[in-house]
Amino acid sequence: MNSFEHIPKYPVQTLGKALDILNYIKDNHSTEGISLTEISKALGIGKSGVHRLLDTLMAYDFIEKTSDSSTSYRLGWGLYHAGNAVPKQHTLSSSNYMPIMERLCKKFSETVNLGIYSNFETIIMYQMEPNRMLRTNTQIGEREPLYCTSIGKIFLSQFTYAQLESYIRDINPEKKTKNTIVSFEDLLKDISEIKDRGYAIDNEEYVDGMICMAMPIKDFSGKTVYGISVSGPAARMTEEKRNEIYPILKEACDEISEFLGYKE
Repeated sequence: MNSFEHIPKYPVQTLGKALDILNYIKDNHSTEGISLTEISKALGIGKSGVHRLLDTLMAYDFIEKTSDSSTSYRLGWGLYHAGNAVPKQHTLSSSNYMPIMERLCKKFSETVNLGIYSNFETIIMYQMEPNRMLRTNTQIGEREPLYCTSIGKIFLSQFTYAQLESYIRDINPEKKTKNTIVSFEDLLKDISEIKDRGYAIDNEEYVDGMICMAMPIKDFSGKTVYGISVSGPAARMTEEKRNEIYPILKEACDEISEFLGYKE
C-alpha cells in the first residue's frame, strides 16, 4: 500500500494494485526493467493478476516492455506526458496565496508581501496591510533591489558564487541606509547565514526604521520562485517577535510550496 496522507473512503482494489505497481517500478527503476516475477513477489500479487494489470497499463503507455520478447517492464512515456501536465495545473493564483497572507497579516498585525524574481530585482506581486497607523510604504508592482531587501536576499541565496560576484560587479550596490550591505565579502557572509537558518532579514538596510523577514516558496524542482515577507517598524519587529514569526511564516511558505509540488 502507499504511504500517502490521503486514505480513500471507497478504495478500488484493482486500481490500487495498478498504482502500487507503478510506484514499485518508479522506486526500483532500472534500464533493464523490472521482471513480472519480482513485481509479483514484492507486492504479493499473483503473477496472472500482475500480468493483466501490466497489460492494461501498457495500453495507456504508462508501462512498456524493455523489448518485444521481454518479461521485464519499465515506466512508459505516457506517464511522463501525464506528469508534465501537473505543473500547468498548479500555477500560483490569488486563491492560493491571499488567504495565507491575510492569515499572517492578522496574526502579526504587520505588512505581508509576496515577491517574485525578475531581471535581478524583486517585484512585489501582492501586499496585505494591517489596520495600523505606522506601516511600510511598499507598493504592489514596486521593483526592489535584491541585495538590501529580505525577499531579494532569499533569491540571492540561490545564486552560485560566480553569479553573486557578477551581480555585485554589475549593479555596483549603493548605500540605502547606514546598515546596507554593499561589499561582496559581507554579502557572501549574509547569504551563508540565510542558507543555514532558512530565512533572510532586512535589518533597516533598505528603509531606515523598517525590519523585514522573508522566507522562500519553492516549486517542484526545488527552485525558489517566490518569497513572502513580514515587515514592520524596528520598534515592533524585535528579535522576540521575529522568533514568533519564524515557525508560522515557514508553515505558510511550506503550504504554498507543497501546492507547487515541492517535497523536502
